[in-house]
Amino acid sequence: MLKCDKFQTGYFDESGDNGKRGSKWLVLTYVCTKDNKGIAKIIKKCRKQLIRDKKGERWFNRHNEIKFSGFPNQPLLKKTLEKLSKLKIQIRFISIEKKGHKVNPEEKKEIIPRLIVGNIVGGECMPSKVIADKDYFDNKKIAHFGIKKFKEEEYDGEDGKKQKKASFEINFIEKENLKDKSGYHLIVKINHENSRQNVSLQATDLISGAIFQEIENNDPTYLQILKKNNKDIKGVKRT
Repeated sequence: MLKCDKFQTGYFDESGDNGKRGSKWLVLTYVCTKDNKGIAKIIKKCRKQLIRDKKGERWFNRHNEIKFSGFPNQPLLKKTLEKLSKLKIQIRFISIEKKGHKVNPEEKKEIIPRLIVGNIVGGECMPSKVIADKDYFDNKKIAHFGIKKFKEEEYDGEDGKKQKKASFEINFIEKENLKDKSGYHLIVKINHENSRQNVSLQATDLISGAIFQEIENNDPTYLQILKKNNKDIKGVKRT
């Protein structure tokens, strides 16, 4: 049976850009955690240390948030990523090779089921809500997603042990259409927030930026820091 974990929150962010030009890749990142207090403590301390010198203070005043791109203090960035790696955070990502084409916003919505599938298979709890940066969805009316036609099956894995797989359908629901809940196994709320006011979205940006740096620039430095203490990081490339 599907159910929400009221203590767990999911976050969506992206690194790269949707357009034909700019980055070669677009990375869509999903972070799921119960440790929002731990994240807040780390990001607030990072901000406090950053603004101790004039260069960091000027950069922060321009952006009014902690973010990976252009972060002016590399030792502090690495230290912050290492602290985040010690928290219980599930990280999933999908990277899309653009090949000179624009990424359709609808395509990002279609990818979401693949990012959250790990929380469904095996009876793991879904987050009670998902928070996305205000630019993640073009359609700001989207307020929930609902899971229909959920079916879980066992199969024999390569190691001879029983494995589970799930099939399901996800529909994105606009606020005015939420009255009809028939046929849904689970409905999860989506909040659209400005990352400047949400420190967990800022942490997700750092995590997504670390992944993007390896995929776009073949620089594994930052992702290796995350993997040092966090073994729950999985992703795929879509070329």
